[in-house]
Amino acid sequence: MKKIFSFDAETNGLWGRAFAIGALVYDESGREVGRFVGRLPDTAVTDEWVRTNVLPTLSGLPVSHETYESLLIDFAKFYLANKLGVEIVVHMGTPVESNLLRDMHSQGCIGDWDGPYPLLDVAGELAQAGEDPTSVDKYVDKWGLVVPDFGATHNPLYDSAVAAEVHKHLVSRRTAQ
Repeated sequence: MKKIFSFDAETNGLWGRAFAIGALVYDESGREVGRFVGRLPDTAVTDEWVRTNVLPTLSGLPVSHETYESLLIDFAKFYLANKLGVEIVVHMGTPVESNLLRDMHSQGCIGDWDGPYPLLDVAGELAQAGEDPTSVDKYVDKWGLVVPDFGATHNPLYDSAVAAEVHKHLVSRRTAQ
């Protein structure tokens, strides 16, 4: 198994700015070796759906940043320090995570050649395996996978962990064939 860097962002509406970011790094044995979590105050969220459905899942994540720019800077530092030699994984990374990367670039936090090459989207892996590409949770339930207890969907640490677990399982299924 290769090292994995899995990340997720929660945004102010599907196309809005990130207000919470989580990332997990796993070594070749699947052990967590790095973690990033950053969150803006709830006042950064104006989208009503997000206020109702996402903010309640973040009760365990303390506010760590006051501005979007400082959140981007700190996540970019973590990303740059951990991106080499890993498979970079997201679930349904467009538009949310791809916009986060674009903002990191436009703010000068990452350079032209610092993007994840490739960015592996678990949704495509699920579709290729004949599974529902929109739900990592259905896949976890179907296969009885264990996801670290970071809460539930829309908590960026949980979403990072579940994407990594599904990716690892799909890779192991492919290599076993």
